[in-house]
Amino acid sequence: MRVVFVNLHGNEFLVKTLNKYIFKQSVAMKHKYILDYLLSRDDVEVCTFINRRGLSLSYSTDNRFLQSFRFLEHDITMKKNGIPKDKITVLKHENEIRHDDIVIMYQVFWTQIDFDHRPDAFIAVSQLHFTPWASKSLEQVDPDLMYNESNMMKRFVGFNDFFGWFNKQYLVIPFVFAERFKVIKPFNERQNKAVSVGTVTYPNYLDKYYGTNCLQPARKQVYDNAKELTPWVDCFNSDYLEDDKVAKSSANDNKLKQIATRLHSKFFLGHQKKYYSFDMVEKFNDYKMCVVGEEIIGLPGIGFVEGMACGCAYLGQTVGYYEDYGMKEGVHYIGYDGSLDDLKAKISYYQQPEHQQELEAIATAGCEFVRKHFNGPAAAESLLNNLIDAQRRWLAEHPANK
Repeated sequence: MRVVFVNLHGNEFLVKTLNKYIFKQSVAMKHKYILDYLLSRDDVEVCTFINRRGLSLSYSTDNRFLQSFRFLEHDITMKKNGIPKDKITVLKHENEIRHDDIVIMYQVFWTQIDFDHRPDAFIAVSQLHFTPWASKSLEQVDPDLMYNESNMMKRFVGFNDFFGWFNKQYLVIPFVFAERFKVIKPFNERQNKAVSVGTVTYPNYLDKYYGTNCLQPARKQVYDNAKELTPWVDCFNSDYLEDDKVAKSSANDNKLKQIATRLHSKFFLGHQKKYYSFDMVEKFNDYKMCVVGEEIIGLPGIGFVEGMACGCAYLGQTVGYYEDYGMKEGVHYIGYDGSLDDLKAKISYYQQPEHQQELEAIATAGCEFVRKHFNGPAAAESLLNNLIDAQRRWLAEHPANK
C-alpha cells in the first residue's frame, strides 16, 4: 500500500521545513504523528510527489532554474529531520501516481494543488488551518474525502458558499497532544481556579457570516475581562493585534523593500514573545481547571487536549464539538453556554469544597480519555483505517482505466 504526500518536504505540519531551520522559527508539526506512524508500518510505502512548484523556499515562483533545486531541498530537509533517504519514495512525474495510491494533500499549501491532470487515484485533503480561499483550486482536484479536527462541512456556516460542490465524506480526526504534555503536579496541590490560554486572531472573511472578524470570541471576552474574572480565571491569552507589532510591506514598495520588511519581521519583532515565554505544561499543571476558547467557525483549540492531558478539568462550550470526539459533558469535560456569567457560575460551583471530588473525577476521566484516544499512534491508525475503507469504496466505483 502506498500513501503519497504532495511536496512533503514543504509541509510544516509534517516535517520541520528548511525555511524554519534557516530563519530559526518555532515549529508546530501538528500532524507529524501521522508521518511517524506511516513510516513505522512495514506494509506502507510513504511517497512524495514533488510537483513543479515544489521549492518551498520560493513556492510561488515559476522560475525553472530556482525550481530545479526542489529535489535537493527535499533531500536536505529529510536529512535534517532524521528521515533516511530510502524511507521516502520520490515521485517526479504525475504519471508515477498509481490508481491504487492514497494521495494526501493539505489545503493550506495551495501550491500542492498543481497538476496537469487530476491523478486517477483516491485523493484526501486535510483542511487543517481551515480557510476558504483554496476552494476553486480544490474543486478542480475534486477530492474524494476531506478531513479536519472538526467537521467544517457541518460547523462553518459559510461552507456551502465556498465548497458547495463537495458532497462526499468529511472525516473528523482528533487533536493530538505532544508527549511533553503530562501530569506533573498532584491535583490537590494545584490552584483551585481555571487557566485560560490561546491566541486571538482576526481573519478577514468572517464578518459576513458572524458579524465580527474575531476568530476566537470566547478567548477575546476572557482577555478583555481578565481583571473581573480574577477570582475564577487567570488569563494568559494573547491578542495578536495588541501583542504583535508586525511590520507590513505595501504592494507599492519595491521588491528590495518588501524583502527587507519580511526579514525585519522575522528577526526583530515580537511575534507573541510574551505568550511563548512561559512553559505551557507547567502552566496547566498549576491549575485544576482550564479553558481554551473555541473558534467561531466550529473548531476547538488544540489547547483543550493539551490541558486535559496535563490533568486539568476542561471547560468547553456545549455546542457539540466535543461529542464529535466521543466525549461526554459532565464526564470528560465541564460544559458551559459560552457566556462569562455561566463560565463564572460553573467554575464557582466546582471551587466549592463539597464539589472537589466531583471536579477531580472529571479531570481524571478527561485525562484518561485523551491519553487513550488522542495520542499519536491511536489517532494515526484510526485515520489510516478510515482512509483505507473510503479508498476501497472508491476503487469499487472507479475501476482502473485499461
